[in-house]
Amino acid sequence: MRLVAVALVVLLPMATARADIVPSGESWTVVPEFAKDDDARLSISGAACVAGHCLAVNDEKKYAQFFDLGHDTIVPTEVIRLLPGTIGGVEMKELDAEGAAYVPATAMDPNGHFYVVGSHGLGRQGALRLSAFFLVRFPVDPHSGRPTFHFDDDTPAAEIQRTDLLRETLKAEFADHAEKPLDENGVTIEGIAFLNGDMLLGLRGPSIDGEAFVMRVAAADLFGTTPPPATVDPLPLGDCVGIRDLAAVSGGVLVLAGRSDDDRNPTCEDPPSPSVWFWTGKPGEAPTALGALPGLGPDDKAEVLLTLQDEGPAYRFLVLFDGKMNGGPMEFSADPP
Repeated sequence: MRLVAVALVVLLPMATARADIVPSGESWTVVPEFAKDDDARLSISGAACVAGHCLAVNDEKKYAQFFDLGHDTIVPTEVIRLLPGTIGGVEMKELDAEGAAYVPATAMDPNGHFYVVGSHGLGRQGALRLSAFFLVRFPVDPHSGRPTFHFDDDTPAAEIQRTDLLRETLKAEFADHAEKPLDENGVTIEGIAFLNGDMLLGLRGPSIDGEAFVMRVAAADLFGTTPPPATVDPLPLGDCVGIRDLAAVSGGVLVLAGRSDDDRNPTCEDPPSPSVWFWTGKPGEAPTALGALPGLGPDDKAEVLLTLQDEGPAYRFLVLFDGKMNGGPMEFSADPP
């Protein structure tokens, strides 16, 4: 099992928190509400932005929704369908989208791209839904953050690419945990970020011996015809702690951490509260704890970390929550390590 070998990599000592995370005095509102019903509004699970123009995903539908950031306001706008009703004659359920990321334009490609990743895991009752095993991307204008093609909320446009080949990569890297229920410490992706030409996938599960895991895949290999090769980085976040989101910042990524699953938590003496860490993204380097999110406890399902300021004297970021209407956005700041 490759995971065992990876987990034996010697990590540099974990640094302690440099400063507390501080709640902002701003009170954020979402106007109008996210589409199209309360199932979606209560399950915002990922978001990414370019120049204040953003994409929100949820784990209950086949669509995502664009929104714009104001001073203290989230303004949802157009809906984009990401997954058809059937593929190859197989009915598609929800995408189970758990993360979103933006990749900037390059000299070779004037378009930016939004990426959306499904959980690649089983449902709570152990159901295998093929619709959850997709990585999706589509091109957007880097100034407006909107697609460079016609789109609507009924039919996925031809320009929306998707691949299910990461399913085989996960089986190879996490043989004992792939396609097992989350409550049995099974694989579930919840974070995605891009750093130095690589896609980083943050896993909520498995959590093994106090370590959570990031799977790294070269971005150039993602939409080929064969399963892309990967490497796995263990992050010592604590027992029963998983990765709930990733966000690229200057010099690395921010890691939103929280409870890895439900049924194993009685084995933890102290179920973990949501926390934020900084990681350089370099193999063999441990993350630095920035602190726990103040005023929150183990039952608060912090699900999304969206950066508002990713360099300078302090990080500023929004946190959105599973189970809160429209994500219940809260703003925090933290000093860089």
